[in-house]
Amino acid sequence: MKRINVIRNSTVITPSKTIKNGVVIFEDEKIIAVGRESSIKMPKRARIIDALGKIVVPGFIDIHVHGGRGRDVMEGSYEAINELAKFVAGHGTTAFFPTTVSASHTDLLKAVKAVKAAMERGTEGAEVLGIHLEGPYINPEKRGAHDAEYVRLPSLDEIRELLEASNHTIKIVTLAPEVKGSIELITELRKFGIVASVGHSNATYGEVVDAIKHGVTHAVHTFNEMGGLHHREPGVVGAVLVQDELTAELISDNIHVHPAAMKLLIRTKGTNKVVLVTDAIQAAGMPDGEYKVGKKEVIVRNGVCRLESGELAGSTLTMDGAVRNVMKSVGLPLRTAIKMATINPALAINIDKNKGSLEPGKDADIIIIDKEVNVYVTIVKGKIVHRI
Repeated sequence: MKRINVIRNSTVITPSKTIKNGVVIFEDEKIIAVGRESSIKMPKRARIIDALGKIVVPGFIDIHVHGGRGRDVMEGSYEAINELAKFVAGHGTTAFFPTTVSASHTDLLKAVKAVKAAMERGTEGAEVLGIHLEGPYINPEKRGAHDAEYVRLPSLDEIRELLEASNHTIKIVTLAPEVKGSIELITELRKFGIVASVGHSNATYGEVVDAIKHGVTHAVHTFNEMGGLHHREPGVVGAVLVQDELTAELISDNIHVHPAAMKLLIRTKGTNKVVLVTDAIQAAGMPDGEYKVGKKEVIVRNGVCRLESGELAGSTLTMDGAVRNVMKSVGLPLRTAIKMATINPALAINIDKNKGSLEPGKDADIIIIDKEVNVYVTIVKGKIVHRI
């Protein structure tokens, strides 16, 4: 028996407008109506969810997250992914891409199989949309927290085996286009509809432009572990800033990227091409202490994650925090910041038909927040998974 739910007494943010005294009506997993309460025929025998005057927006989509609440994607277990799904849902994320790090072939196989299992079984929190394979095909000079032991040249045989093991649920691959064999890999990824992302790269501007011609459409954590901008060699950062084909991730924790650089990125790319991500590791939601990224030790002090060398190693950021930070540090209005955490990532990974905005026919991935982006209710495909 189908069940109809009505969220009322709210301000609703849609792609085209902000609706005062708005309602969102969803039946089972799908949204069926959005609008002003006075202009919509209210269904009978519906369950009413009173938003208590708060704001209703689409659920956040995190396309780059390694862990949280003490769990790590590289554990390679359903339990780790499920716990991560519950943790991120508490911060407004309704869909996410568990993200790997450079690791042995055996460990990558284990990780992708665990994510596949989470997709098949479902979770108790946010929906798992697929795998983001970050590395191992990156430039060792820009490896960051990735273990040098496992950074290697692209292998079509390996990627095909990983695709088979994951039941083709790998949806994003971050790579360095200047590394030998990367262009062949990009071409292969394009055949399968996988998003090829430039990252951990020291490519020249020209090498990035060439990679775009072959199919690269995205850039991972802009500014971090990228060849920097120079007026005679714009490098990876320069290409990300001016090449319209690329969407650009931003870790808006005020640690990875200075607020002025965040403002530069948003002004240059425009608000439609920037995607907020967390790049969170298992330390997110946990006290300061010692944690891991893959097999590497990470020290967390005051919420900042660093290797023993002092290099940044992921974050403790959550998506509600990411939205809050760009509002405060860059001066963006709530509506624009929400867009960068919802429809922008959905467009970047080609799932906007079902995700990323409150529109009839789309999945009922909905959150109720206040103007400070505190999350009160998280609904994933019509099911309340978090409520305070």
